[in-house]
Amino acid sequence: MPTIATAADWKNKPLPARHVALKLDFDLDAAESACVRHGLLPLEMEDKWFLYYQGNALYMHRSWTGVCIARVHFVSEGDRLHAVSAEINRDPEQYAGTDDTADIALIERMVRGMGASQRYLEQRQAGAHAWVTITPPEP
Repeated sequence: MPTIATAADWKNKPLPARHVALKLDFDLDAAESACVRHGLLPLEMEDKWFLYYQGNALYMHRSWTGVCIARVHFVSEGDRLHAVSAEINRDPEQYAGTDDTADIALIERMVRGMGASQRYLEQRQAGAHAWVTITPPEP
């Protein structure tokens, strides 16, 4: 499992005053919940998201700008999490999204996909490291 992401690990801005609160209702299994609790650190700016878990909430920031797109609230149920609500950015200067249904779908898709994203970044990091340490054969 990768390093646990914290707010101090990447540039981030608070959720703006202009946001909407939406109800969520989906469960995560133990593996998905562990991934959410670890968050997601981008390796480079091309990795579009910075996600960290703090105080039973997942903060979802754009890695390029640090803009907070959403704050997703969970209830712990043992080693599992249950998503109960989200606050979504509605400042048009920060986020163009205005469709509540689309944003709910995006949140669930991203949250459920965090494990795959973490594995991808770990493999890429390992591959990048391997590339740096490989030396050409002697002539």
